[in-house]
Amino acid sequence: MILTRSSLGLWDKVARRVFKSVYRREDDEVVRKSIVETLTESDVALYIHIPFCTGTCWFCPYARFPIQRSQLDEVISKYVVNLRREIRLYGELLRDLSLNVIDVHVGGGTPSLVPGRYWREIIQELTSAFDARPEVAIEANPEDLLDESRVYDLVDAGVTEFSVGFQSFHDDLLARLGRRHSASDSIKALDNLRSAGARYVNIDLMYMIPGETLEEWIEDLSKATTLKPDEITCYPTLVLENSIGYKLIKQAKIPEQPDMKTFKKMMYAAEDFLTARGYIGQEIYGYTRTRDWKYVTVNYEMEGPLLGFGAGAMSFTGGYEYQNFCSVEEYYEYISKGKLPVAFSRRVTVEERAIRYATCRLFICRSLSKRHFKDKFGREFNELIGRTGFKWFLSMLRVSGDITEDEERISLTRKGLFTAHKIAWAFVLNVPCRMVEECLKRPTPENITIP
Repeated sequence: MILTRSSLGLWDKVARRVFKSVYRREDDEVVRKSIVETLTESDVALYIHIPFCTGTCWFCPYARFPIQRSQLDEVISKYVVNLRREIRLYGELLRDLSLNVIDVHVGGGTPSLVPGRYWREIIQELTSAFDARPEVAIEANPEDLLDESRVYDLVDAGVTEFSVGFQSFHDDLLARLGRRHSASDSIKALDNLRSAGARYVNIDLMYMIPGETLEEWIEDLSKATTLKPDEITCYPTLVLENSIGYKLIKQAKIPEQPDMKTFKKMMYAAEDFLTARGYIGQEIYGYTRTRDWKYVTVNYEMEGPLLGFGAGAMSFTGGYEYQNFCSVEEYYEYISKGKLPVAFSRRVTVEERAIRYATCRLFICRSLSKRHFKDKFGREFNELIGRTGFKWFLSMLRVSGDITEDEERISLTRKGLFTAHKIAWAFVLNVPCRMVEECLKRPTPENITIP
């Protein structure tokens, strides 16, 4: 099997229908006005995209560009100059909105390639633009954290949370992902982060790796828990048809992925193994040792408000969704003209946002509070959702035993966990992954229809 969109069957069809949208190119003035008009909540999350890598992971679906390590300082220096200019443009645009930054998440690409001195500059710019001293969380590759002094520099610069891509403790499985580190590198990276005083560390594990067995996955879970990170996130290996990994599987150069039955067993193995060892399942894929913290990933993309900076970054104000140019040169060109580097955008209705919020809360965060829904949208859940096809969808899941409902909340059942995974990954493959896929094919599109 290959875990592509089509392998998710019904849920792929649902995602294609529910989230079908057209994004169009708009003038800078229109973009600015739309952002200000639709950014009606004071609490916002920020996302920064660092699109550079010193290698290409075979299944990576994100906007990324390979560079040589010898080019690193020159490339990063120029990128940070333009990134700071973009942050400054937003600070000027949104100065009168009194926004409260609640999270700063940095993805890529490879954010851990950026040295501490540049993070000091970026954090200083964020502080100036949003009148806040934000805590910064970055995704990191183990091989970038092997130099202890470099890790200390990152922490001293203000990077307080790290999500480290362990992926597996089996070196042969890492090789099938196109990863460039070893299991021993991952352990050394974690030791360095702890020595440097990192506040929180999440480790990413991947399952459904080509040729992986259920026993190997359980071994990975066991080794991860012995290290006692603050959080463990468990992601299936999703496959886009334009990825290197897809071509290698089709050419029989690496094995196929486990079948759907094994996918289900692996997912429940993570749930049972981690919760039995004191980890709390706050998301369907994220397990933390404390309820006071979790490494935030896709939640804000679904719910908003999220402001994204950098080439390839996506933003969602709640009523307006847009994406920056994936092309770094196009990104630089717009910044040099004092324009927001937005490639395309669209308006989002309150009904769609309500569905996205409900989908995120129920199928990613495991439970939807009707009171919180009303606080956010100013209307009762059944009143707003009852006007959409999502009501029928929930009725079907109640009948199948995937969810339960009472006066206060709607919750996933244990049976519904696997259904939730298929729903969540169908969204990821059909919306953000498809947008990046189209942008990388056509760097300057006039419009994009997804899925």
